[in-house]
Amino acid sequence: MKFSITVLLAAALSLLLSAPASAQEFTRRNFVTPQGAVDLTGMPARPMMAGLDVSNNGNLEPFHFPLHVYFGVTDKLALGVIHEIGPFFPFGGFCPNCSSHRDYWGVYDDIGMGILYSLVRDKDFELDFNGDAPAFLHFSNRLWLSVRGGVLGRLNISDVVAWVFDPSLQVGLAGRPDVDGGNKDFLWLPTWFYFQVTPRVAPFVGTGIGGRLEGFADNFQIPLEGGCIVSVNEDVDVGGVFQFYNLAGHGGNADGRQIGFLGRFRFGGR
Repeated sequence: MKFSITVLLAAALSLLLSAPASAQEFTRRNFVTPQGAVDLTGMPARPMMAGLDVSNNGNLEPFHFPLHVYFGVTDKLALGVIHEIGPFFPFGGFCPNCSSHRDYWGVYDDIGMGILYSLVRDKDFELDFNGDAPAFLHFSNRLWLSVRGGVLGRLNISDVVAWVFDPSLQVGLAGRPDVDGGNKDFLWLPTWFYFQVTPRVAPFVGTGIGGRLEGFADNFQIPLEGGCIVSVNEDVDVGGVFQFYNLAGHGGNADGRQIGFLGRFRFGGR
């Protein structure tokens, strides 16, 4: 099953390589959806739209769809419906098999309102406010309510390399005294390096550090991931990613991992 999925992803990417190139390289594209446009995507820094757990003895569970939909209100402000808070909270969105292996998850158990606001925009540098308010991390059989705020940035180090960073602070509002430590406060510091090897192909690597602020030394995670994004045209990017959930953090190992489908599909805004 795992081999078949990998082969299908590779075949899809090879077909897309023959498509016309995008008018703008992925590593220089703005994160904020332009006025009048709609983006169907994943989290802006690394847009995973579907993820499949391939951990040891995981039985391919969960299989989830952490979709984000952003609407361009102005050229500087985009609002959206989001699922999943970044790479450290990896099981968001519709999940048809979640209820079978985690008794406190439902098939659909999280949603939030995303906010992207442009602070600085230049050819080689972009900085945006990136927040979620509110974010319901659980609601099917218990309520975890949070807010999250931070910045999302891109620095083009050269014509080929772009550094993307997405630090944020998440504050738990409801469900703080709960099982599994509760909905406490978390610090997330993810980062990626994208390599624009051709005008339409951008492989990347990503890592970072994050965890619950209370007892951070005993809770921090350090994931590691790698993947590739292909720009099919100006409005479509697709790709794949392979991620270790916590390769080098506290209690880290290579057993927890997932593969994902990346995408950004833009409608309207001309």
